[in-house]
Amino acid sequence: MRKSAKVIGITGGVGAGKTTLLKTLRKQGIEVITADEVGRQVTKKGSPVLRALTSTFGKTLLNPKGELDRKKVGYWVFQNPQALRRLNHLTHPQMRRIINAVVRERKQRGAKAIGVEAAVLFEMGLHRFVDEVWVVTASLRERLKRMERAGWKREIVWQRMVRQLPDEVFRRRAHRVIVTDGRIFIAAVKLN
Repeated sequence: MRKSAKVIGITGGVGAGKTTLLKTLRKQGIEVITADEVGRQVTKKGSPVLRALTSTFGKTLLNPKGELDRKKVGYWVFQNPQALRRLNHLTHPQMRRIINAVVRERKQRGAKAIGVEAAVLFEMGLHRFVDEVWVVTASLRERLKRMERAGWKREIVWQRMVRQLPDEVFRRRAHRVIVTDGRIFIAAVKLN
């Protein structure tokens, strides 16, 4: 009888190094689902979720092509906690359904392990559907450097950081903590 795939929830704050970890896992043959990709799917042009968002917040959320302007929305909701809660209320249920369906499908196909990455893994309730939670973390200095190199303004990074769970909370709820402060961490992420 084939052993069921291990499902790993991967989370951490902005600039922590999750993207680098995901690349490492993919190289090891681990299938990865990211909440960002699923979020794009559920908010695509013409989707019921996008209609609900524009009904709630107005069409100013759209770009000239009628698609969600993710940059504008991100900037706005991270300044407005009530809007962020409402946005999450409208998007997270559909995202959870899709992520769980993809995990089931990949298990049936025989995946050896599946990574589910979401900065808001706990807030979405996805931690209840995984076998382990891995938290990626880095020093505040390193995280700010990474985000600035990626073209983010420091004040926008700060707005996002203060809306995310503190590192101590991430660490307390983790099965494994992966520190990415300029070190190569490939050995640390081998599956047991």
